[in-house]
Amino acid sequence: MKSGSGLNRPSSRILVALLACGLILTGFLTYQAANAERSHRKAAERALHDYASFALWQLNQQSAQELLSSMIATFIVPVTRVDPFNRPGWPTAADFMAAAEKPQIPVKYLDAVRFFFRFDWSDSTITVAGKTPSPRVLEWIRDTVASYPKRFETPEVHTQAFGSADRAPARRLGVVITNDSWVATVDSIDGRLRVVCYVVSRDYDGKPLVTYGFEGDARPFIGPIIEQVLERTPLLPPSLIRTIPRDSILGVTVSAANGAPLFHSMASRFPAQLTARDSLDERFGKLQLAVALRSDIAPRLVVGGLPRSRLPMLAGLFLLAVGLTVGALIQLRRQQQLAQLRVDFVSGVSHELRTPLTQIRLFAELLRNGQLRSEHERERSIGIIDEEAQRLTYLVENVLAFSRSEHGRGAVVAEPVAMDREIEAAVDAFVPLARVRRAKINASIERGLVARVDPRALRQIVLNLLDNAVKYGPLGQTVTISLSARDSAVRICVDDRGPGVPRNEREKIWEPYYRLPRESQSAAGGSGIGLSIVRELVHLHGGRAWVDDAPDGGARFVVEFPRDRTPTRASADVEQQRAVASG
Repeated sequence: MKSGSGLNRPSSRILVALLACGLILTGFLTYQAANAERSHRKAAERALHDYASFALWQLNQQSAQELLSSMIATFIVPVTRVDPFNRPGWPTAADFMAAAEKPQIPVKYLDAVRFFFRFDWSDSTITVAGKTPSPRVLEWIRDTVASYPKRFETPEVHTQAFGSADRAPARRLGVVITNDSWVATVDSIDGRLRVVCYVVSRDYDGKPLVTYGFEGDARPFIGPIIEQVLERTPLLPPSLIRTIPRDSILGVTVSAANGAPLFHSMASRFPAQLTARDSLDERFGKLQLAVALRSDIAPRLVVGGLPRSRLPMLAGLFLLAVGLTVGALIQLRRQQQLAQLRVDFVSGVSHELRTPLTQIRLFAELLRNGQLRSEHERERSIGIIDEEAQRLTYLVENVLAFSRSEHGRGAVVAEPVAMDREIEAAVDAFVPLARVRRAKINASIERGLVARVDPRALRQIVLNLLDNAVKYGPLGQTVTISLSARDSAVRICVDDRGPGVPRNEREKIWEPYYRLPRESQSAAGGSGIGLSIVRELVHLHGGRAWVDDAPDGGARFVVEFPRDRTPTRASADVEQQRAVASG
């Protein structure tokens, strides 16, 4: 048997190797699929980020252009042209404010301006027109303007002729302000976020002469500029966004250099990975710009859309493959154990069958050859042959019953049965088998109990319980079988004097082929199917079976059948005879 079991090991190892290879291949394919999905997503996100960067570049360029064209070209530059040789003719702060209030000036960003100022570089005096600023605000403006030469290089100066032609060439030179002379600064002073914008006028040597500017609230000043840019400029190509509204795709945020918010569009909160950030240069107060793409509409900008994460599905498939592989290995292990149990079962049954057959053949040979001379010896030999034949019949019936239950063909034909008579008959049939281990059977039977059972199945159950008790108990023990009534059930108990059954093993012993560890190496034979047949037959009757501790030590095996109140034919005859006798 062992060699046959060994022959299956190479095939089992091959199967395990194939399962392991399948699991490794599944893991590799899962990793490759996850890696491809991750690469695709990163490429799509890079494309979306590039779109956001392009839109940001457009916003940066157009915002600077809007400030320069609207503020400088149409308003500040014409007002701040000065003749360096005619200081009394320079516009005052009031002239600067009056020019801003002219209706023909197309500048709508000055609603937030509180006052205008002129700063003379010769004596660092500053004059104001409009609302009177606080000393702290005035000091901030003076420091900001005075630091201009340190923060900016001297721009290229473009000159223009002023005055009459008879003046000396050097005195006919004035200054036309270049774009490089525009400066805006945003800061928080006196608890308010303020913006100061100014233009520096220079002489022909590039030396600052006078500065004109204004101060106001930063948010009302910056907001309209950005809104104007967004209205006029498509930050993304029309062929890309098609008919989708800009506000449904892009979100724009503008903040000061210190992080204070100045402007945000209606939809400006988007995932950080789809946001591009940049800042304007120092001429525009280092304003921080951010353009983001909406996460739910942004995939429409990518061909094929932004791939959905399939990692949970791939992880689930991999775990499913792992589970199936583990399940297959467990089943393989169980199959191997079952195969070994069947080998042990065949070996045990063969051993059990060989013993009575050997006894039958031995005494049959003695009878046939006339070697038994006395009548007593012949009677004894015939009795042994009969006992061994009964034992052989019992073993064969056990195997057949187990085979039927294994194939799902187990069935019983229940009828009202007088339990006392059937139990006594089974005990009488088992007494010769108990003599082999010098065991005695003590019966305690309650009379008049009826249950709906199959008589043959009941006999099989009682014989198996008695055989189990005798086989695994000590030599010369007394086995007690009892029959009693319990409410609506009929209970059969078989007590032995053996070591008992551990609590953690009391469910396992009813499984086919299972034997307790202490019994698997003992000399007592056994096929391991007797108790499984008992539970199967009891369940077919709608009863139950379990094991407990016996009162005097050892194990108590208990089976219960539903009780039947219908009298049997035999008990009815007895009652009729009693009635006749008494009448």
